[in-house]
Amino acid sequence: MSLTKEEVLEKMKEEGVVVLNVLPEADYQRLHIQGSQSLPLTLDYGGFLQEIEKRHGKQKFFITYGDRLSRADGASAAHAMRIQGFKAENYPGGVQEWFEAGLPTGGNQSGVQPIQPVMG
Repeated sequence: MSLTKEEVLEKMKEEGVVVLNVLPEADYQRLHIQGSQSLPLTLDYGGFLQEIEKRHGKQKFFITYGDRLSRADGASAAHAMRIQGFKAENYPGGVQEWFEAGLPTGGNQSGVQPIQPVMG
């Protein structure tokens, strides 16, 4: 199952919820969901899962996200986490949808206005 931006907003208000940006660190520094943590997904899924468990244990609820254009896939991260016993869901809209909706972001591009598509 995947989450909508509205569901992510509600979940973020709960205790014990961790939002993970699985994009490369440079992308996280550029733009991320405010309150999320950076943990880049690499081909070393085992190392990724170990780092999550080391930082947070398995008792929390995890929301993963990436972006629509990247190979770093929040769905793959959430799936791998569930296989290993974590409670995890993906937010497929990613940082772009979040930003375009005007929701709180961080990073050095967070104050930039989203480009609106030209209709016509």
